[in-house]
Amino acid sequence: MKNLSRPQQIISKLIIVNLALLIISLVWYLVAPAESGVAVAVAKNKQMLDMMLMADIPFSSEEIQKITLDNPEMAQLLSRKKTQFVNAVPLSRGEARPWQAEGCEQNNCAHVTYYNYSDGGTINSVVNLDTSQVVGSWLDAKARPSGSTYIMDKTVAIAAADETVQAELGDIGAADPAMVPMSTWLTDDDCRDDWCVDLSYFNPAGDGRIYHVIVNMEQEIVARTFLTRGRADRSMGPALSRERAFQDGCHEQYGWNVCWEMTAHDGINFRDATFQETPIFSSIKIGQVEAWYPSWPGGYRDEIGFAASVPPYGDTQITDLGDSFQVSQLFTEFTYWPNCICCYRYEEIIRFYADGSFEPRFISHGPGCDDLSIYRPFWRIDLDLNGPENDSVWVWQENQWVEATTEMEIYPFVDDLSPEGNKVATIDGDVSYRWHMERTDPLGLDSMRFFILQKKEGEGDGPIVTGPGDTFQPPRQWIDGDPVSGGDVVFWYVPLLKTKKGGPWWCAPDPEPDFSPCEAILRIETAGELHQPTAEELVEAEANATPTATPQPTAVPAPTATPRPIEAANPEELILNAGCGACHSIGSLGEAHKVGPDLSAIGLIAENRIPGMTAEAYLHESIADPNAYIVPDCPNGPCLANIMPRDYANRLTEEQIGTIVAYLLTMKEAQAEQPTDALTPPTPAPKAFPAPKMMGERPLKNQALLTTQILLVTLVFLLTAFLLLKYVTGEKEIGN
Repeated sequence: MKNLSRPQQIISKLIIVNLALLIISLVWYLVAPAESGVAVAVAKNKQMLDMMLMADIPFSSEEIQKITLDNPEMAQLLSRKKTQFVNAVPLSRGEARPWQAEGCEQNNCAHVTYYNYSDGGTINSVVNLDTSQVVGSWLDAKARPSGSTYIMDKTVAIAAADETVQAELGDIGAADPAMVPMSTWLTDDDCRDDWCVDLSYFNPAGDGRIYHVIVNMEQEIVARTFLTRGRADRSMGPALSRERAFQDGCHEQYGWNVCWEMTAHDGINFRDATFQETPIFSSIKIGQVEAWYPSWPGGYRDEIGFAASVPPYGDTQITDLGDSFQVSQLFTEFTYWPNCICCYRYEEIIRFYADGSFEPRFISHGPGCDDLSIYRPFWRIDLDLNGPENDSVWVWQENQWVEATTEMEIYPFVDDLSPEGNKVATIDGDVSYRWHMERTDPLGLDSMRFFILQKKEGEGDGPIVTGPGDTFQPPRQWIDGDPVSGGDVVFWYVPLLKTKKGGPWWCAPDPEPDFSPCEAILRIETAGELHQPTAEELVEAEANATPTATPQPTAVPAPTATPRPIEAANPEELILNAGCGACHSIGSLGEAHKVGPDLSAIGLIAENRIPGMTAEAYLHESIADPNAYIVPDCPNGPCLANIMPRDYANRLTEEQIGTIVAYLLTMKEAQAEQPTDALTPPTPAPKAFPAPKMMGERPLKNQALLTTQILLVTLVFLLTAFLLLKYVTGEKEIGN
């Protein structure tokens, strides 16, 4: 510009400024709206977390991170790793016990969690807040942490950048969050092993459905989006206070003395229980509640506690039952339950009897995200009969009591019981107990898994971080052949509570039309010396074996040998109440793009699926035994075995199955391509690809700012034009 005159230099600079402002405006239009929406969405989710997770944290995350990073051992664990700070929560007295020698008592030490993107799993430490020192650290390669405020920015930003999410939600900042970010998994996707988080929003269409955005935190992509259906409102119960109202405490009655305290994410930790001054257990708590939905296929890893995805509401209740007392605590996501979608309402209970027996109980009050689901509370029981050592463990196997010499997993647990109806026996001197699961499922579908482990440091004695979904980890990851009987043992008890839709409520169809809990009861009753039955006694016990009704405190009907019909007035209602529409599109019923194949034309192709098999026979067997024939293609990739529930033969009568088959035979909406070969067995599913994405119209998120930018550019342009005109006019006058 040195050869230009002064006016020419000014005009040239104004032109450059004008071009720069135009470029900045364009970049802002393309990028800033998404970032603005992300900021609003993050703020909304954080507000919901603050409302739901009412933890009174007595420290700052910055302070905690500095303490951990200054510690040489933690610095080495974090070195050369891509990590993210996830959370820091206070430890209860019982959870802090492994670090008691380092000064950890009640709430003066914190559990700190980082996620390890480089290797998977978490890097954990315990910080003494009084001394600002790290007093313990460890790796957990199987851990998959829950959502938290500190991962919100990244999670929402990944979702907001996805074209499918933009097309469905538009401005993600304007979307209404339905739940706090939840730790989730998908069976047929990398989210089975990777750490994934589910963001959920109310459907902008206003139909009451929930739009799910599952974010793979490791790959930084949206793994899947889908809708779950809305439901009609149910009768409201009494409103619950949002105030954090649980109470820690101790209670002495009927010979028992037990204490408890609320934990951050392991529910109530019942601890130091004695009966007639004899130690019985040192800790019982719930590390996670896994919710499984075949329609995804996948689910959530819920946590219960004062800093968990499902926090406590209402008082901790101590109830005298005449021959026993129970301590119970309700956990729920929303105070306007049950009129919410994807809302969870759990109850943790232990009942203590005057004869020394006790019962850990769990209730899922429903409803969850979809019609078909299984709730799995992970109970950890640290048994200390007569003290921590010398607890012998026996398992009923093949008509005899067999000592459990090494760690093991027991499944099934509710079948093949001793003549007295028990599965496990525990003995230490004169203290003896027998263990079994009470049958409470109205259709007789009771199921559970039971794990016997040697007690080891770092295996759940402190805070428990959830593991990969649908794997029973922990505790399965800790079974490594260690001796158990005769030492210090820990039991993990995982009941499987299977929901049923009928009436149209969830869990058990009874006892009340608006409140339908399903309950799991582990009965641990006092017993005498272990007795090996004789052959004659076994024959007599088998001959006398008849189904007996179990007393049901919640009025759940006793199991019967025949199915309870699912209520329905017509075939369409039967199909929906049976849950078929949760996974399949069947003409106008159900939802497309879910886990199951589209059945809208099954009436045209069923007869040709299996050579020599009629359409009726094929459809009947596919309902009663869904693993018999696996079709090759499902909406998210190859169809997988063990996704469709395998208990319809018990959940439906033969007449109802026939009704569904007859309806499916009428499904002839489109001429589908008819395969000529037999159906193939299941094959390992490749990585699932998302549905084709369409860019939605980009909304204008800040009209005022955009208007200001346009005015500024216009002003500079007019000034440039004025100076240019003046310069040209001046040059003409000089030329003349």
